[in-house]
Amino acid sequence: MNPHEYTQVNDRTFLFSGHELPEDERELIRLRRDFHRHPESAWTEYRTTAVILRELRAAGIPVLYGPSLHEPSCMYGLPRPEAAEEAFRRAAGELGGDGEILPMRGGFTGCMAIIEGGLPGPVKILRVDIDCNEVAESRSAEHRPFREGFSSVHEGLTHACGHDGHAAIGVVTAKMIARHRDRLPGTVKILFQPGEEGLRGAASMAAAGVADDVSFLFGGHLGLTLTKPGAVAASAVAILSSTKLDLRFEGKAAHAGMYPQLGRNALGAAAAAVTNMLAIARHGDGASRINIGTLHAGSGRNVIPSSAEMRLETRGETAEINRYMLGEVRRIARAAADMYGCSLTETIMGSADSAESSPALVEHEMALLRQMKEVGEVIREQKFGAGEDVTTLMQVVQDRGGQAAELMFGTPLAAPHHNGSFDFDEAVLLLAAKVFAEIMFSL
Repeated sequence: MNPHEYTQVNDRTFLFSGHELPEDERELIRLRRDFHRHPESAWTEYRTTAVILRELRAAGIPVLYGPSLHEPSCMYGLPRPEAAEEAFRRAAGELGGDGEILPMRGGFTGCMAIIEGGLPGPVKILRVDIDCNEVAESRSAEHRPFREGFSSVHEGLTHACGHDGHAAIGVVTAKMIARHRDRLPGTVKILFQPGEEGLRGAASMAAAGVADDVSFLFGGHLGLTLTKPGAVAASAVAILSSTKLDLRFEGKAAHAGMYPQLGRNALGAAAAAVTNMLAIARHGDGASRINIGTLHAGSGRNVIPSSAEMRLETRGETAEINRYMLGEVRRIARAAADMYGCSLTETIMGSADSAESSPALVEHEMALLRQMKEVGEVIREQKFGAGEDVTTLMQVVQDRGGQAAELMFGTPLAAPHHNGSFDFDEAVLLLAAKVFAEIMFSL
C-alpha cells in the first residue's frame, strides 16, 4: 500500500472498540505494576526487556533483541561500566539467572516484536519507550503505588514519566494484534526502545535500520499536557528539539597560597561559562531553553581546581532554534576555557530534533478515533512541551516517503512528570492499546 492511500474507515468493523476485554485490561495493569516495581534506567533495562521477551514469546510472537538492534557508535550516554555491570547483576538476580540477558550485556537492551499479517499491506511500527527516571519514589501513604505495594524496589529509580504504562501497552497491543493476525494487512512491528530519558536510545536503533522498511510509524505518550480522561490527541505538537551534553574543563592544580600563578582554575572557567550561558539571548522565533543541571569541580580548599565538569541541556521549539542555543553554548564555553587557560572537552550525551506528525495520517487517525466508543474527545493537536526522541524515528520514516504520528492519551496525574509522586489513572492503558491495535488494522 502506498503510504498516502488509506483503507476507508467509515462503517468499518472494529475488532476491539466497543468490547470490554477484561483479561487484556487485567494484563495491562499487572504488567504496568510489575514494570513500575522494577524500574531500570537508560541502557540498563535488562529485566524489563526479559519480561517483555517472555510475554511475547509465550504468545507465539517472534522477537528480535540484542546488538543487531543497535549501532554502537550512536548509543548516547552509556552509564559507567561499573554501574552498568551492577544493574546487569541485579537483573540476573531478579530473573533467576542471566541466560536471557547475556546478549544484552553492555547496554544492548530493548527488543522488537514482528507480527506478519495474513493480508497484503504495508509495514507499520509502534514505538514505545521502556526506561525509568533517576528519581526517588515517594513513600507517602497518599502515593498509590506505595500504598498498594507496587512502588519501586530500586533505590533512586522510579517510573515517573509513564514508560511503565507504555511498555505494558506495547506488550498487550502486540498480543491483541496477534490474535487476529489472519485479518491483519501487512506487517506490524512493536519496538520497545530503551533510553528515551535524555534522548539516548532512538538514535542507535534508527541507525541500525529498524524503521528503514516502514511506511507508517506511531508513537504515543500518556498524560503530559493532556489530563482529561478519555481524550486522545491525534498529533503532538511543540515537541522540543534538544541536545544533552557534558563539558569538561581541564586546568592545572597549584598551591592556592604559595603559587597561585602556576595554576589554571578550571572551576573559574566553568563558573564563567555558567553565568554567561544563562544570559544567552532567547530566540525570537519560538521557545528556547538552557539548563545547567550539575557542576562538579575542585579537590580542596587550598588547591587551585584542576578540573570541572558540567552537565547541561539546550532545547528549542525547532531544530534551528536548538542549534542556535547549542552554538552559543559552545562559543561561550570555548571563550571561558581560553580566559582561564584551560582545555575543553565536549561529549554529546543525547540528542533529538523536533518533528511534526504527517497531516494525512492525522486525518486518518481522527476519522478512526471519532468512531471509537471509548474515545471521549478527539483532539487534532495537543502541545507536547518537552523533548522526545521518537522524533528521530519519525524523521527516518518521513525522509523515506512514509508517514508518522505521535499521539497523546489523556489521563489525570497525581503529580507532574519526573516527580517522585507521579502516577496516572490505569484506565488509560486499555484505551491506548485499543487505539493502537485498531489503527494497525485500518492501514
